Amino acid sequence: MNLEFLFAAVFGLGVGGLLSKVQLNSHSNLSSRLSIKPLEFKPTTKGKFRTAGLLLLNQVRSENSSRLERALFELPEIIDLLVVSLKAGNGIYRSFATVIPHSSGDLAEQLTKVLKAVELGAGFGSEIQQVSKALPHPQVSEFVNKVSLALERGTPLAQMLSEQGVSVREEIKSRLLKQAGKNETRMLIPLVFLILPITVLFAIYPSLELLNFGFI
Repeated sequence: MNLEFLFAAVFGLGVGGLLSKVQLNSHSNLSSRLSIKPLEFKPTTKGKFRTAGLLLLNQVRSENSSRLERALFELPEIIDLLVVSLKAGNGIYRSFATVIPHSSGDLAEQLTKVLKAVELGAGFGSEIQQVSKALPHPQVSEFVNKVSLALERGTPLAQMLSEQGVSVREEIKSRLLKQAGKNETRMLIPLVFLILPITVLFAIYPSLELLNFGFI
């Protein structure tokens, strides 16, 4: 009687385990079939074009800002040479024709285009206005306006350009000081996070070694 009961119990446990395993497999298969995959957002063509457009716009802006900064740094030298030529008795166009071919840079390139246009028959006063459009910097615009005013009204240009040369140099000086301040702040990053910890480590390490040796 006890042996039969033991066989029946073993058989019942085996059948119960088999049924539970089958049920578990069916639930796992059902859950795998019904599982929701996470949505994958792929960038559309419109999004790609928008990203490319933003990158191109940022690149153009950075190039324009660098061109304007170069023009600002070139302006004092051109002004000084023009002042010397004007004080020597040359006219406005003759001074430009003498100075600009010996200059280089973005501003000199724009002024060279003006001289070539004048040689082809264009008016110097109208062509010089294109320089402020190509290089829309306040100092360049002021330079162009003073030249145009001297052409229209015959006002002395040498004195006005001398005063502008001083103001341009002051602006360049302030820009350089601002950039130097930014560089000093950037130099603090490796000083605080790299050089200072290494210095402290070199100062503390021998003492730690002596303490460890004393405890040993």
